[in-house]
Order: sequence, then C-alpha cells, then structure tokens
Amino acid sequence: MNSHQQANSAAGPGGGRPRSRLIALAAAAAVVALAGGCAAGGAGTPAASTHATAPTPVTVEPGTPMKPDMKMPGTRQADAPSASAVMVCGPEIRGDVTKILAPAHPPTTTTTWTDHLYTCTYHLPGGKLVLSVKESPNTASANAYFDSVRKELGTTTQLTAAQGLGNPGYESPGGTVVILKDGKTLRVDATGMPTASGPHKLSRAELAYEVASDILGCWSE
Repeated sequence: MNSHQQANSAAGPGGGRPRSRLIALAAAAAVVALAGGCAAGGAGTPAASTHATAPTPVTVEPGTPMKPDMKMPGTRQADAPSASAVMVCGPEIRGDVTKILAPAHPPTTTTTWTDHLYTCTYHLPGGKLVLSVKESPNTASANAYFDSVRKELGTTTQLTAAQGLGNPGYESPGGTVVILKDGKTLRVDATGMPTASGPHKLSRAELAYEVASDILGCWSE
C-alpha cells in the first residue's frame, strides 16, 4: 500500500482530507526544503539567493511587476519585499512546484508588489497557482490581516500546530491555505487549479497545503 492509499484510511480536516496525510506532507516538505538548501532563512530575515552575490539597491514603486529573482537590500524593506517573500517565486519553490505537478514545461511566473503584498502567480497548463506574502509592520497589523483573510474566505478549518509547523494557520475547502509566521502572512491559493493535479492527483486543498509546507520548510531553515 503506498503512502497515498494509507492516508486515505483516516479522515481529517479540509473537506474530509486525512489529517495524517497533511502531517506527512508537512514533514516530507520540510525534509525536501532542508535537503535542497533553501536560499531564504527565517521569514523575518532577508537572505541572498544561491545564484546572487551582493544585492543591488532597488526601489520598487507600488504595483510594479517584478522579476522572480529580484533581491532587495535589507535597508529598503519599506519600499520592497524582503528576500524571504520574494523566495516564493524563486528557483527553490519554482523547483518544488515543478516536482509536485510535473508539468510538460517549467511554469512561467508573473509578480506584483502592492501595499506590502508580494504576489507570485504560477501559470501552469491546468490553471493558475497564486502565492502571496503580506508583510506587516507589527504584530497587531499582522494578526488583523490574518483574521481579515479568514473572514474573506468564509468557511475555514484551523490547522493544528503540527500541520502549520508550529505556526497559526487555516485552510478553506476550496483550496486556499493561509499561515502566519513572524509578521508575514503566507497565502497559497490553488482554487484556479484542476480538481486533481499532478501525477499524484492532488486535490486543490492538498496542493495548496503541500506548497505552503515547502515554503515554511525554507522559512524555518
């Protein structure tokens, strides 16, 4: 019996998705992230790309499209996303998405930076996978944003500490996972993807959770 068949024997949150499978996905994602040597460290600490040397000072105006590999100096956090936010569109996570979904061609991405919200959209053969990171200046505003997204989504299920790798989070049955870490709200929206994606036929909720876990694994390295 393979891991997917074993997981289907236990019920869990997220529209009947087994809790054991969620925890297994999180553990596997963390191992992959650590083995792969993620470029970014903790969510609150900017880090350089494995393909970059010293970053060049750049000022990005709100709403300006950005290249996935653009790195920002730590002194301009008010003007540009941190390296850990940009990482969701970087080579490590792009590689993880490609491994999970195994598309015929590597996905292309588009990015935006508006009101301290960095958004990376993966354009895949079956649809769009949208990753975003909201960078809040303090705990109160981070919690307020985190709660506002939950209200926006409607029905959600809270993630356990194990599922969130020690961080608060929740998921919607439609395929969105939201996790708060160190003042950054990570949102993985797979609602634009097929009901069964990749070689393992992941549901939208499973896909969103697996990608979120990969990112958290890198942020926690």
